[in-house]
Amino acid sequence: MLVSTIVTAHTLPDGKAKRITAIFEDDIVFTAKPAKKEAIFGSGERIVYDVELKNNTNNDQKGNVGYTIYSWKDQVLKQDSVHVKLDKNGKKSISLRMPSQSAGMYKLNITVNVTDYDDTIRRVFAVDPKKIKSDFAKPGDFDGFWQTTIDTLARTPMQAKVTLQPSMERDGISCYLVELHSYGNVVIRGWLTIPKEHKIKDKLAVWLVLPGYGPRGVKPIYGTSDLAVLAINVRGVGNSRDRINPTEEAYVSVGVESKWKYIYRGVIMDCMRAVDYIASRPDFDQDNILCSGASMGGYLSIAVSSLDKRIKLCSANNPVFCDYRSLVGSKEWPMKSFVKYGRERRVGLDRILNTLDYYDLKNFAPNLQCKALIGIGLLDNLAPAYNEYVMLGNLKNNYKLFVYPELAHEVPPEIYSYLSKWMMDQFGLF
Repeated sequence: MLVSTIVTAHTLPDGKAKRITAIFEDDIVFTAKPAKKEAIFGSGERIVYDVELKNNTNNDQKGNVGYTIYSWKDQVLKQDSVHVKLDKNGKKSISLRMPSQSAGMYKLNITVNVTDYDDTIRRVFAVDPKKIKSDFAKPGDFDGFWQTTIDTLARTPMQAKVTLQPSMERDGISCYLVELHSYGNVVIRGWLTIPKEHKIKDKLAVWLVLPGYGPRGVKPIYGTSDLAVLAINVRGVGNSRDRINPTEEAYVSVGVESKWKYIYRGVIMDCMRAVDYIASRPDFDQDNILCSGASMGGYLSIAVSSLDKRIKLCSANNPVFCDYRSLVGSKEWPMKSFVKYGRERRVGLDRILNTLDYYDLKNFAPNLQCKALIGIGLLDNLAPAYNEYVMLGNLKNNYKLFVYPELAHEVPPEIYSYLSKWMMDQFGLF
């Protein structure tokens, strides 16, 4: 049920604040659910959404419930409506049965227009999404470019520095500041948490956590007695901002006019340097490494896991930067940042796109060999569902996909519970 919540704070005579929450129920409650749980339909199959209406007023309501199906590029494909009557304080269930569509992603508006209420629910549904393919090819020298980059990183001494942080110990888990020299001799930092009493002979499985987009970065993450957790901040993020420190808006565009100088060349190598550090530890289990992240961290998790076969498991939620060229014309991030960068520096968009081809997640995907867990939201405007499925269609490995038709750039908490159990099972930690 849809409700409006208002939270106010009142000061009591003793000076303490008391929170008072008032909940107001909408006059008309309007919900729409796909007949298929993940809003994924087959070719030739009717698109069905079940609409529920509840009239919380003391007046009869008359009007229409309708739908409009749009192509992914916002062309109207089909619209229709049905008449509806709602008795006062009554309920109504309607099954909207829409024409089948060919393979692809579609936008859907479901509307209600009755006597005292108008509203629109916006959704996205898929039809045979595994058939979605990119119109843009992978550069012929893509793999060679990244092998050259990896070879360059290998010639940079890691010079690991690990410093105990006594004040950050939690429940028998020690915390260390880790500093590593990475690509271009840039120092990156992160947080390592390990059981305080563990012995070298008792090798620990390792969970490598990668940061999302933005300057905040990742903080220490405290695991279990069987697990080491390395939360790494790539260049320009978190506590790795001393030498490279762009604004949040500018970060995605730094050096984008050249595939050799683009910031993400170093960023991806920073993640591989973290794996180098894990591999250097005799007390870590080299056969049990999980790499995970969300948003930019999801992108990095898949990209790095495709380049580094030492990673056993990969987890990525709402991974960004898929099928860049299909985003041309978008007013959303990241394309709007590239357009702004090009305009301010007089760099043509074609030149920028030529660089981004080497950093497009769909082009990393075919090389991913480890098992993967991936979560996406069909309403995501930063990692659009069409682009996600382009990348997913290039995966050749065994992956588990969670699709959330009513979520945007987010996933629910239960996927992290699944991840924890999946990791423990795959690593044999019981």
